[in-house]
Amino acid sequence: MKNIFTCLIGLLALNAFAAPGDTTSVIAHQKTDMTWYGSYNAWAVFPAPGKTYHKILLKYTMGCATGGCSDWDYTTRIRLMIPSGIMDSTVASIDTISTNPLVTDTTWNVFEVEEPFELARVITPYGGSLPNNWEHDFIFDITDYSSLLHDSVKVQAFYSGWSSGFSATTEFIFVEGTPARPALSVENVYNGYKDYINSASFESQFLNTKTVSVLPAAQGAMVRVIPTGHGFVNALNCAEFCEKDYYLKVNNQQIATQAMWRNDCGLNPIWPQAGTWLYDRANWCPGDKAFHYDHDLTSFVSSNNSLSINIDVEPYVYSVPAGETPAGYYFTTQYFQFGAFSFAHDVELADILAPSKTDEYARMNPVCGKVILKIKNNGSQNLTSCDIRYGIEGGNTLNYTWSGNLAPMESEIVSIEIPDPVDWETYTGSLHFLASVDNPNGQADEYALNNSKKAAFTAPPVYPAQLKFLLRTNTASHETFWSLKSADGTVLKSVSPLSLSPSTNYIDTFNLSPGCYELLIGDTDKDGLAFFGNNDGSGSASLRNNGGSFFNQTFTGNFGTEIRHYFTVGLGIGSHEYALKDLIQLYPNPSENGKVNFSFYGADRTDLNCSLLDVNGGIVWQNIYEGESEFDKELDFSAFPKGVYILRFSNGTETHNKKLILN
Repeated sequence: MKNIFTCLIGLLALNAFAAPGDTTSVIAHQKTDMTWYGSYNAWAVFPAPGKTYHKILLKYTMGCATGGCSDWDYTTRIRLMIPSGIMDSTVASIDTISTNPLVTDTTWNVFEVEEPFELARVITPYGGSLPNNWEHDFIFDITDYSSLLHDSVKVQAFYSGWSSGFSATTEFIFVEGTPARPALSVENVYNGYKDYINSASFESQFLNTKTVSVLPAAQGAMVRVIPTGHGFVNALNCAEFCEKDYYLKVNNQQIATQAMWRNDCGLNPIWPQAGTWLYDRANWCPGDKAFHYDHDLTSFVSSNNSLSINIDVEPYVYSVPAGETPAGYYFTTQYFQFGAFSFAHDVELADILAPSKTDEYARMNPVCGKVILKIKNNGSQNLTSCDIRYGIEGGNTLNYTWSGNLAPMESEIVSIEIPDPVDWETYTGSLHFLASVDNPNGQADEYALNNSKKAAFTAPPVYPAQLKFLLRTNTASHETFWSLKSADGTVLKSVSPLSLSPSTNYIDTFNLSPGCYELLIGDTDKDGLAFFGNNDGSGSASLRNNGGSFFNQTFTGNFGTEIRHYFTVGLGIGSHEYALKDLIQLYPNPSENGKVNFSFYGADRTDLNCSLLDVNGGIVWQNIYEGESEFDKELDFSAFPKGVYILRFSNGTETHNKKLILN
C-alpha cells in the first residue's frame, strides 16, 4: 500500500492521483496554543468533491501550551465552521456628523453567518503535574461528515478555559475507497450550552422539538447525541456528578433512553493526574473524550417526508445559591442521512487495542497473553461470525473464530486469551502486531481493504522468576484487593476485599515458571491506595527480587480503579531498564498537610542527595541519605508555603526531578 502524507501549516495541496487504500493527510492547527477562553481558527484545504473515501479520521493531538499545561479540566471542541448563506452585521463605528440636530454616520461590518458542526469534544486533564512536552492523541472517525469535508473549510478549536493552557493539532486523514454507505448530509438539531435549573425552561428554551426533512435518495438515517453535564452548585451535585438519562423521541415515539454518565473515570488512560481525575462524571472524564451516542432512524425514512425530533432530560429541580453559576449541559445533536449500503457482507478490523502503543489504550498495555481487537459490521446484513488471524510479526500466526450478532454499523470489542507462552516467544525482534478479519457469515468479504491492521507495541517487562510482592495498605484496607495469575488463567494468589488490615505491611513470595503473568491491584471505591481527595491515607505496592539479580518495580498509589500489570518470565520477548526514577516513590502528591512519604529501593548501598527547590530554583531544603539501599521515610514540608516545588534526587550518576504540590 502506498501512503501519501503531505503536511504543511495552513493550506495544503493534495495529491490528485490517489488510489483505493491510499491516504492523504491535511493539517489545520499545528500546536496552536489555547491560553484563554475562546475560539482558535485555522484553515484546511480538503480534497475537491468527486473522490470517495472509505474512512476519514480526525487525529486531535492535545498538548501543553508553550508555558505549560493548565491545572484545570476544561472543555475543548473541534468544529467545522460552515458558511450558512445568511448575512448579518455588527456596528463597526458611529461618527457624529452634527449634534444639533443629532446626525450620525454608522459603519457596519457585514459578514456571512457560520454554522458550527462539532466533530470532537475532549476535556483537558488536570495538567499541573504534566511535563511541558506532554502530548496525547485522540482519534475520531468522522467519515459520516464527508459531505462537509471538501475544499477550503475553517476548522475551529474551542477552549473553555480561563487560564493557560493547552495546545491543539488537528490532522484529517482521508483513506480513499468505497464507504460502507455514502453520507448524503448532516444537519444540526441542537447545538450549544444551556444552564439547567428546571426541566420546563430547559426543554422549552433549548431542547424544543425540531423538524427535519427526509431526502428522496435517503436509504438510512441516524441521530448522534453528544451530551456533557457541568457544574454542581446543589445538593444533588448535578449536572456534573449526578447520573441522569436523556430520552430521544422521533415522531412523538420514544425510541431510546440513554444514561449521560461515565462510570470508568478511574481507568483514565492519562493517570495519575493532579486533581479529582478519578471521579465519575456526566459523560466525561478529565483528559478523555466525551462519548457520543448514535441512534438509528432508518425505520422512519421509507414512510416519512419529514421527522420530528425531541430530546428530554430526566428532570430535577434545585435553587441556585446566591452568587453561584447554575449547572448546565453542552448538548450537540446531529441528524445524518445516508444512501444504500455498498456491501452485504463486509467485516472491518476497526482497531487493535492490545498490544498497541496507542495513547487511548495505555491502560491495557503493554500486554502479553491477551489480544484485544475491535471489529465492525459494515455490511447491510447482520454479522454473526467471522475469522480472525493474528500474531507478532515474525512469530506464529494464530486463528480465532468470532461469533455473535452485530447489526449493520455496530462494533464489538473482542478479547482473545493466549495461554501458550511460546506464541509470545518466537519473534524476529520487530515489535509489530498483525491482525486481520475475513469470511463474514462464512461468505467472501466484499471489501478486503479494511480487513487488516498493523500496530507497533512495547514489549512487556521481563522479570526474574523469584519475586516478592510488597503491599502496604492504607486506612481503607477493606477496599483493596489483588491477584497474580498466569496466562492460562491459573490464580497463584488472590486477596479479596475485606481481608486485609489497615496500615499494614504484607509480603508474598513467588517462584515463577517461564510464561506470561498478570498482576491486578484494585480498589472497590475506585480511588487507589493514595488519593488526596479522601481520608484513606496512603499505601504502596511494589514487585522486587527475592534474592538473585536486582529488580524493583514500584506502582503509583494514585491509580484509581485498578492496575493490570503484565510481565514475562524466562521468555524471549520483554524488556526492562532501571533508572533512578524507577527506584523512587513519592506519595501523596499533591500533599494536603505538607507531609510526603518517600520510599527508595536500589541495587546497591549509595548516597542519595535530595533537595527541595522553589519556583525560582532556589534550594529551600536539602538532605543526604548516606549508604542506604532501601528505606521508607516521611518528609515533613508543612512549614513551607503552599505551592509548586521540585524535589531533585541525585545519586552521583543520575538526576531525577519530581514536581511536588503542597496544598
